[in-house]
Amino acid sequence: KWSKWLGVKYSTFVNSGSSANFITIAALKILNKNKIKNEIIVPALTWVSDVNSVIMNGYKPVFVDINFSNLSMNIEQVIKKINKKTLAVFITHAQGFNGLNNNLIKYLKKRKIFLIEDVCESHGARFKNKKLGSYGLASNFSFYYAHHLTTIEGGMVCTNDKKLNEIFKILRSHGML
Repeated sequence: KWSKWLGVKYSTFVNSGSSANFITIAALKILNKNKIKNEIIVPALTWVSDVNSVIMNGYKPVFVDINFSNLSMNIEQVIKKINKKTLAVFITHAQGFNGLNNNLIKYLKKRKIFLIEDVCESHGARFKNKKLGSYGLASNFSFYYAHHLTTIEGGMVCTNDKKLNEIFKILRSHGML
């Protein structure tokens, strides 16, 4: 039901949004065949687990400042920071605001750079006519009590990629699947 509501094929429930972040970046380690790509661009304003997930999985976080109109990444700075080492952009859609624009989506697709969406504070927010969390390779949600939609605890990691969803399930169950 969550996948249908969001507009993606697969959703895997986890114990927290922080775990969703960690599992997503851990899955990138499995998918990343080009070991030169070891940097992930993150916003200066985000939740600590976004940055910790990058560091704990052996990647280098590259920080960009925010756009004050939507509290998300400054897209111009993101594009300037992208280089041959950039594996992914880990965008945070803060406080219900959309952080995406067409230029970023097209640029990342052209450069074959993964987009990961942290939608932990923006359940149901949209860009164009699609919900946030349906644009990137993967998206993460939190149901922590301080967020828009709560189950007190819990999180979700979502994707349209069947193989990636299987990796999420394996990582969630500590390899026991």
